[in-house]
Amino acid sequence: MKQILITGGLGHIGSHLIKTLDPSYDLTVVDNLHSQRYCTLFDMKRKITFNDISFGDLTSEYISKFDAVIHLGAITNAAASFKNQEELEYTNIVETKRLVDRVAESKGPVFIFPSSTSVYGKAKDVMYEDDDNVNPQSPYARSKISIENHIKKTNNLSYVVLRFGTIFGTSIGMRFHTAINKFCYQSSFGQPLTIWKENIDQYRPYLGLNDATQAIEIILKNPKSYNQVYNVLTENYKLSEIVGFIQDKKETSIQYVNTPLLNQFSYYVNFDKIKNLGFVPKDSLRDAIGDAMDLLSGGLD
Repeated sequence: MKQILITGGLGHIGSHLIKTLDPSYDLTVVDNLHSQRYCTLFDMKRKITFNDISFGDLTSEYISKFDAVIHLGAITNAAASFKNQEELEYTNIVETKRLVDRVAESKGPVFIFPSSTSVYGKAKDVMYEDDDNVNPQSPYARSKISIENHIKKTNNLSYVVLRFGTIFGTSIGMRFHTAINKFCYQSSFGQPLTIWKENIDQYRPYLGLNDATQAIEIILKNPKSYNQVYNVLTENYKLSEIVGFIQDKKETSIQYVNTPLLNQFSYYVNFDKIKNLGFVPKDSLRDAIGDAMDLLSGGLD
């Protein structure tokens, strides 16, 4: 039985992953409860081990007993990262580099790092994994590329970098600062959609929670996929399409606002590389929006 360590396992992705990952895996979850999401562990259908500690405190001896480390622990709000850069740098860079080094020292598990397609930032064309033209536009995105570079330079480390699109889908650890979830929340509670006016006709990559789990499963079962970077997404969508899905579900007004992320361009992310490993996107953005809005407004008149 594979022993899997998941950091940040009670967050948006983690709270879904620990309930849907192959039940043959023995899971250990590490989360410092910074977001107070212990309820994620309620009504678990599988047995897991949970440790209420920071991933930065894990030792190489502790890590050595695992076959894989899936590192989801991070501060993830890109827009807010301009205001809390010191905290973000410590968690996303200092502590994560320490974790990477300790995984390497343990000489055991593969390190699976969910990065972000936001590292492409200011781009006009189709983006591929081997494109050196990354240009992150937020402290959050810069923290991701910093760790990617550190991983690639670290000796004695098996790794996989998964550049996830913006996550959508419902989970107990659901976050509402990402575009789609924020829009679902705003519409469900009768608020206008606050949209960065520069972005309405721009493409962005999006990833459903089930497809995120699928990608991680593929990596765990295929050692030949190691030491590579993969773009992972369900599909590229224009923001105007997403707004259309929301308004098809419920008539909602739009309020245009300025963005702190300067000089953004539309970018379209290619994900053929992960498809060549057998990845087939199955999540539906339209359905996920409907599900989220039904849950959010279920008890409202």
